Amino acid sequence: MANITRRDGKKGVSYLIRSSCGYDTRGKQIFRSMTWRPAPGMSEKQIKKELERQAILFDEKSAEREIGSGAVKFQTFAEEWFKKYAEPNLRPRTVARLHDLEQRTYTAIGHIRIDRLTARQIQAFIDNLGEPGISKRQEYAKPKDSFSMRLQGMTQKELSAASGVSPSTISSLCRGGNVTLATADKLAAALNSNTRDLFTIKRGSEKLSSKTIQHYLSFISDVLDYAIRFDMISANPCKRVIVPAGARKEKEVYTLEEAQAFLESLESAPIKYKAFFTLAIYGGFRRGELLGLEWQDIDFKNHTIQIQRTSQYLSERGTFTDDTKTEKSHRTLKLPVEVFSSLKQLRAEQYQERLLAGDLWTVSERLFVGELGAPLHPNTPYHWLSRWCEQTGQRFLGIHAFRHLNASLLINSGVDVRTVSSSLGHSTTTTTLNIYAHTFEQAQARASEAVADLLSKKAK
Repeated sequence: MANITRRDGKKGVSYLIRSSCGYDTRGKQIFRSMTWRPAPGMSEKQIKKELERQAILFDEKSAEREIGSGAVKFQTFAEEWFKKYAEPNLRPRTVARLHDLEQRTYTAIGHIRIDRLTARQIQAFIDNLGEPGISKRQEYAKPKDSFSMRLQGMTQKELSAASGVSPSTISSLCRGGNVTLATADKLAAALNSNTRDLFTIKRGSEKLSSKTIQHYLSFISDVLDYAIRFDMISANPCKRVIVPAGARKEKEVYTLEEAQAFLESLESAPIKYKAFFTLAIYGGFRRGELLGLEWQDIDFKNHTIQIQRTSQYLSERGTFTDDTKTEKSHRTLKLPVEVFSSLKQLRAEQYQERLLAGDLWTVSERLFVGELGAPLHPNTPYHWLSRWCEQTGQRFLGIHAFRHLNASLLINSGVDVRTVSSSLGHSTTTTTLNIYAHTFEQAQARASEAVADLLSKKAK
């Protein structure tokens, strides 16, 4: 808010309105000012009201003038970009991930004016991100069974109060999640135990992945593209920046035999998880899409399922409903009868739970809910799967691996790329080809071999 100073002069009363407009390249604060004089006959109340209006208008005008000129630091403009573009237009989880990139970015280039930011400066930052020791997650702690045993007799809320660790973090731990070593130390102290008695300490990567580094460059580029829209800069220097190529990891996918064995093991699993993972395998749905399913999306007669929303989680918002990842993620898939058999069992069990809970039941139309009807936390199926694979001696690759399995089965069965892309809800077929390039190459090679075999047989 602008600062207002009353001045009594020979010509009467006037007011100096002074507004801060950030800092120049030397770190000196920039101020702009104007003088306003009340019209003759105005009452004190009228003067006060008009003075406040003039101050607000001058603040806005000063900000537009400073930002519109391009003589604004990257951090100042990026914060404006978050407020005026990212937060109103992007999905909440996307905005949250972008906010995670701010600290390192602002430390490196936040003090540089956007009209003086060069490709060389950005490249230096990107190269630095690829150096060893950059990643903060050098060690993390995974809870042992002894953690849950030690917690017996103490509620999660009580442990949160004693340790200073948030209830959501403790809840995640109880479902098998990881925490930083510092957080593990706090919890162990609150439980009067040794950290290594309650947690397994694992070493993470000291380097940021190539994908993470690309996210940093994309963030900077998106901000500068926004500046180009308003003629603040003429070109985006990010276009000349190169992200160091990281070692490309081949996607781990369950084999057909492993998938069949997993489905068989689900016969003894709780119906909620049997239905969830049967859908994951047969539909290739994203985790958020599965958790966002409502009973109105299930057509038991025609054996189709509609994807219309996702269920997401942010620490400051809790679990919430969001739109799908892309417009083309809105889709309808026809699935086998056995999928709907599991869903019928789930619906019957959920109805019984609702009757038992009575007024305590949270009104929700979701397929996958907790004991009292509230939408399931997005991490719950992941932690259940981890424990289930450990109990049954199966390979654990995470929930998204079932999506890759579904894509692999479609491709290897000869389904064309457009149909695969539509089934998976990708925005373009290019996305599908990029993600599953190796799988398509293998399928094409087998097809070529089959043609060669047929031709050689005819030749004989």
